[in-house]
Amino acid sequence: MDGETSKQVVLDYLKARGSGDDVRSAELLEDDVEWRTPESSDIGQTRGREAVLRMQAEVGPKYFDLSTMKVDLKWIIAEGDKVVVRNSSTAKAANGRDYSNEYIWVYVVRDGRIAEIEEHVDTKRFSDIVLT
Repeated sequence: MDGETSKQVVLDYLKARGSGDDVRSAELLEDDVEWRTPESSDIGQTRGREAVLRMQAEVGPKYFDLSTMKVDLKWIIAEGDKVVVRNSSTAKAANGRDYSNEYIWVYVVRDGRIAEIEEHVDTKRFSDIVLT
């Protein structure tokens, strides 16, 4: 798969997630998609479309008031089947504190669907703001 096609798949996925279009989000994930979070997070690795969608549905509202979530896409780079996205996110944490953090996401696209999602974030910052 060429980089521009892979990039478009990821952009479509991000748009669907941002607008709450769960059906489109699911369509853009491989059946056996794997989501890896930082080792220092308590979330771990999730495999399979339904498990990833369930994890997304549970984790976000557990930690954040999603109505306040704002994601600013800084840049996106694609080469072949790999896409790297840098963004910043702000939100009101469930505990009432203001949250902001920087993220790097690595996606692998296979046959027009996302096969791997790898999340990189400052988990200490997350813990300091959200969990304390």
